[in-house]
Amino acid sequence: TVVSDGNITVIEIDHYSVPAAFSYFTAPIINKNVFLTAKIGDWKQYNLLPGEVNVYFEDSYSGITTINPYAITDSLTISLGVDPNVAIKRKPINNYKKNTLIGNNRVLDQAYEIEIKNNKLTTIDVVIVDRIPVSENREIKVDDVETGTSDYDAKKGILKWKTTISPNQSNTYKFSYTIKHPRYKKINL
Repeated sequence: TVVSDGNITVIEIDHYSVPAAFSYFTAPIINKNVFLTAKIGDWKQYNLLPGEVNVYFEDSYSGITTINPYAITDSLTISLGVDPNVAIKRKPINNYKKNTLIGNNRVLDQAYEIEIKNNKLTTIDVVIVDRIPVSENREIKVDDVETGTSDYDAKKGILKWKTTISPNQSNTYKFSYTIKHPRYKKINL
């Protein structure tokens, strides 16, 4: 029954208990937060409608996300928002950063350290994504690429770590590279 008083009425149409695989995702070069995601398999059986969804996590409201049931994948991934109990920090390693001139070229050495800490009481699975510049100009060269333990896609310059972190533990990942370019050229990293 909807009362005709001009107010908006919310009606529950259906209720599902959906099994999901939970994991965390972060790209610290873009955003310093860690996001919880839920991956739902065989999701087409639920006949979901596209739209906004209110998300409740650990018995509290955490925000709004969207569902796109027109995806052509066999699993549906939904963002459940930021989990403040998982912290990440990306910082340059200062003792490695050098900017030198060799002839007409400038050589820039860069190194970074990513530290992620699980402040939760449970073990979590995390995917960490970062990047190394890829040159499309033959005068600019990216060399001495050290990717550590990551899965590195050299064509796209994408670093990806998939890891499991125990409760109250932290993991550290490092990567570095060297850029050589004509000193008269300005480059943006």
